[in-house]
Amino acid sequence: MTNHKLLLPSLLASSIAVVFSSCAFADDDAGKDTEVISVVGARIAYANNSTDDNIKSFSSPLSSVNDLIDMLPGVSVGEGGVFGSDDWSTTITMRGFALNGSDQQLGMTIDGLPNGGSGYGGGSKANRYLLTEDTARVEVMQGTSDIGSPSLDALGGTFNYISANPNDEKGAVAAVSGGDYDSRKYYLRFDTGRFWNDTTTSYLSLADSRTKRWIGSGSNGDSTDFHAAYKLVSELSWATLTGRISYDDVDETNYNGISLAQFKQDPRWDRLTWNWTGDPVEDQNFAEAWRTLRKNTFAYLRLDTRPSDSTRLEVTPYYHHMKGRGDWLPPYQVLVDDAGKPILDTDGNLQTFTHFDASGAPVLNPADCDDTCTLASSYRHTHYGKDRYGMTSRFSWDITMDNTLTLGLWAERQDRDEYRDWHGVLDPKVGPAYDNTAYWRQYDRTYTTDTLNYYAQDKWVLGDLTLTAGVRKFLVDIDRKDNFVGQKTGSLSSDSDLLPMAGAVWNFAPSWELYGGYSENFKAISDSILETDQDYGKLDAETAKNTDLGLRYFGSSLQVTAAFYHIKFDNRITYIAATAGSGIDYLGELDGQYVNVGGIKSKGFEGSINWQFAPMWSLYSSLTLNDSEYSDRSLVPATDAGGNATLSDIKGMEVAGAPRRMGVVAVNYSDGSYRGGLEAKYTGDYYGDYFNKDTIASHTVMSLYAGYHLDFATKGIKGLDLTLNVTNLGDTNYLAGGSNGGYYIGVGRTVTANATLSF
Repeated sequence: MTNHKLLLPSLLASSIAVVFSSCAFADDDAGKDTEVISVVGARIAYANNSTDDNIKSFSSPLSSVNDLIDMLPGVSVGEGGVFGSDDWSTTITMRGFALNGSDQQLGMTIDGLPNGGSGYGGGSKANRYLLTEDTARVEVMQGTSDIGSPSLDALGGTFNYISANPNDEKGAVAAVSGGDYDSRKYYLRFDTGRFWNDTTTSYLSLADSRTKRWIGSGSNGDSTDFHAAYKLVSELSWATLTGRISYDDVDETNYNGISLAQFKQDPRWDRLTWNWTGDPVEDQNFAEAWRTLRKNTFAYLRLDTRPSDSTRLEVTPYYHHMKGRGDWLPPYQVLVDDAGKPILDTDGNLQTFTHFDASGAPVLNPADCDDTCTLASSYRHTHYGKDRYGMTSRFSWDITMDNTLTLGLWAERQDRDEYRDWHGVLDPKVGPAYDNTAYWRQYDRTYTTDTLNYYAQDKWVLGDLTLTAGVRKFLVDIDRKDNFVGQKTGSLSSDSDLLPMAGAVWNFAPSWELYGGYSENFKAISDSILETDQDYGKLDAETAKNTDLGLRYFGSSLQVTAAFYHIKFDNRITYIAATAGSGIDYLGELDGQYVNVGGIKSKGFEGSINWQFAPMWSLYSSLTLNDSEYSDRSLVPATDAGGNATLSDIKGMEVAGAPRRMGVVAVNYSDGSYRGGLEAKYTGDYYGDYFNKDTIASHTVMSLYAGYHLDFATKGIKGLDLTLNVTNLGDTNYLAGGSNGGYYIGVGRTVTANATLSF
């Protein structure tokens, strides 16, 4: 284990000390440099875009914040759950890279801080930290990330979700939303206005929401979410302090991925059921038992100060706590002794059974059952826990008026717990109620990950030409502890090489700029690798090389961007199973290994236009042309004619789940009182599986919104705002993401209404 782990406690302690002691050297005239970011992105050397209020208007207040980025070039967001209410079935792709149930190749940050990964088991996407109402914008870095972006997943780009700042004036907002599928949401926000000698503003927001599954009827499950957040911004004479804490508690019913053939048979059924039959084989698909439960608490305190006229220091310590559970309903029980230890067969394999005899003893052979036998099934819980504490810091020095040096650091300690226990269903003929005392704990593990990332970047302004060059490095150490034996059972180091970044921006004419950039990206080896018994030293971390060349125009009423890109992704890590199987592997026994096999090549074009073509009218449009294929010797698991596990080379195949063509057109109207908009997104056909056998059909999904705002002249109520949102206006049948044979059905037409009172 490398010695950089020893730096973490001192780095974190020193960062906290800096926050409370920096006034000793700060100047009185400290201020924060800001850069205006338009919908077509910041004026930097890499492709990037940002959401704005017009884009946000097409999302219902009930929607997940992940839905906000779907209109931006290069980005595709697929959600099986209505309003993004099911994290399990959420898929995000960009430039051939994906966030889904099996891949985490895109980074996410919250106010520039790491989200802790986006995987289902131990990760937390942005919707666990932010409400749509409390989100100012989302900054999307296509293909790369800012050199200081603290993410271990940013192979193909980064999404930075920015929380809204407090208002200067004291006030309150109360809102209620409702709509299809018994959906409802209550939202409250209180702004303190300025206090502490007019230096500080803050707000508290609360929200409670609920929606049923949009597929099925009757006893069909629902999703609930309680969210609370507090944010404070204090502009002191010596620094700006920004603090935020959020709490999110969700209980989600999942959606199931289906095959292409099943979708063609019935495009509105995910094969989960909503009527209890009493047959465990059928009832393993009972929707209410497919659940995701998560509680997330995240807090940070950012200090932004100027030690001198030519320097700036930003330090942000943070803490994240997550606790959660995932549920399934296996149609059997595992044979264990009175101490809860599994009883293996003569070959050393676990034994399962589906019936008890009249005395309550397990019946291993169903043929031995008579009329006195009763059914046996399980309610399986996988428990997740995580504690992260860390800090980011950035120091900038204006060496001259035209030359700025930036140094930065990210350090984090993460402790992730995961264990799985099995509970007996009390009476499988009646319902899914289970014994609160587990009969078997399958495993119990703790993973500790120490991350250290440092970087340096120099920026030169040479008249109309701006040059940047930098380098960064990641040092990642992971330990696994088996809590059954109380000792470490595995470890690995996943350090990057020095990763260069370089770019140029040329303002060759008023409002016009040409830019180009090159960067090397890195994804650390995941701690899930340690679940296997293999030689971890033979694995290399995944890497990507990204090149952008683009053009931007920033006019008063028209903004345009166009970008060409090329990405080479190497050392793709794939899990190779030792045996073939079908259906859900509830026991989750990893008898294979992870290997580096091949990579991905992506190239294409992304463009967008934002045009205020009349005083009350605007037009937004984006276009994506993407060509992604597997490169080198890309091996994936396959099954031969005899049903045996084998490997197949997919070099030259198109990347699964990566749309080739996407286009968005949106028109907005606003006169101060009335507003409305109509938007359509076209997604061209693409392959859903590795072997390019499943063609996901092209589709166009339309959305609209209409709103009315009324100001009051009274002292108590300031205004009333009414909004109607309709998504999938044409009630189109389509598939919205998934991977390699398991695809999620896109949500049908959904109507919601919102009423907001401001005080």
